[in-house]
Amino acid sequence: MKLTFCRKIFFVAILCVASVSAFAQKLPVVPRNTIWVSSTASADVLENEKTIAEFAEKVKQTGFDTVILYTKELNGHVIYPSKIAPRLTQHKGVKYNTDFDALKTFTKECHKRGMRLHAAFDIFTEGNKLIPGIGIGFDKRKDWQSVAYDVDEADKKIKIAPIGEFKQGIPLWVNAALPAVQDYELSIIREVLDNYAVDGVVMDRARWNGINCDFSEYSRKRFGEYIKNKNLKFPEDIYEIKFDANGKKQIVEGRYYKQWLEWRASVIKGFFVRLNKMVKSTKPKVSLESYVGSWYPIYNDVGVNWASEKHKVLYAWATPDYNKTGYAELVNVLYVGLYYQQNTESEAAKSGANAWRSVEGAAKLAKEVTRGATVVHGVINYGDDNLSPEKLRLGTQIIAEQTNGVSIFEASHVRRRNVWSSLKKLLSANPTKLKK
Repeated sequence: MKLTFCRKIFFVAILCVASVSAFAQKLPVVPRNTIWVSSTASADVLENEKTIAEFAEKVKQTGFDTVILYTKELNGHVIYPSKIAPRLTQHKGVKYNTDFDALKTFTKECHKRGMRLHAAFDIFTEGNKLIPGIGIGFDKRKDWQSVAYDVDEADKKIKIAPIGEFKQGIPLWVNAALPAVQDYELSIIREVLDNYAVDGVVMDRARWNGINCDFSEYSRKRFGEYIKNKNLKFPEDIYEIKFDANGKKQIVEGRYYKQWLEWRASVIKGFFVRLNKMVKSTKPKVSLESYVGSWYPIYNDVGVNWASEKHKVLYAWATPDYNKTGYAELVNVLYVGLYYQQNTESEAAKSGANAWRSVEGAAKLAKEVTRGATVVHGVINYGDDNLSPEKLRLGTQIIAEQTNGVSIFEASHVRRRNVWSSLKKLLSANPTKLKK
């Protein structure tokens, strides 16, 4: 009797292992068709376990194999019960159900349907300036705020101050160069890796606000050490802001302007070096990914070089060693935002724009500068109401042809436009030859 019972237990265990193995094999090895879900814009999807399951089913039936879920939002809040970061409990009057774990549920429902779940993180932002006071960058860690050198739109005066004191802009950026900031952001990602079966982690806003950041005393010291000149004039040796005869702001480059661009990009690469080491030592099979703008020729403005370190950067603003700041080798997938009114290079040419200011041209450039160091996925913005359904259809088709994956931003816009059926056709069809 005992032997029979033990045999039954043994066979049940074998069946469980087999079913788990079969289940694991159903998950795609790499993401191909991805859809982004903002935990604020798509708050109703995160309402409860049922709404998440219904959404996951809709996504699966449409032809997506991966959901990219914003786990840490722009305001620095997270959608799971964290021991580190504040939890997202309300946003613009919408209250969130905290009686269940949305991240755990989303992961379970995606895996149940053979889809991947990737957790996205707004990295170097810790507050939303449209909702002042919400986010640790406003109170607990105000000293982390990135310091900007700019003209304040409130009074049109030039000043150097924490970015939260400027009228313009929405994200409350923190200083990416501060070790404490990097440690904090890495700890949140580590917490997710340790406690959730996510298949990927995606970095968003892993950059600086713009050319105006960071002019803090800490960054001045770090940059001085970088160029081996601790007595530099700050900010004049970087650039000066002046007004022309028409009162328009002008940036006059200083003697270390190019080195400043290089240093800021090196800071971001340094973060990705740390991140890569942490992810690969914690969960080697988790895909490490990043989301960037595709306008590479002018992306130096935000202090990021997402190209391969083997790509020589020949633009006038680049130093001879700027290529060393490239971080494509450190990520498994690079999502490039192909946000253009023109779909093809020929359309861009007719409008008088550079070829890279088109979906097709920017996709080609992204592949060129990454030099095969990472997998490139094109992202199209379904929230751009200036794009007609036909423009969106063609843009999505071009992305399927020109890059390694189609990525749709963002779920709330897909639902608002109700384009599930058209997306299903696009995602299921084999890419056809691009018509010029």
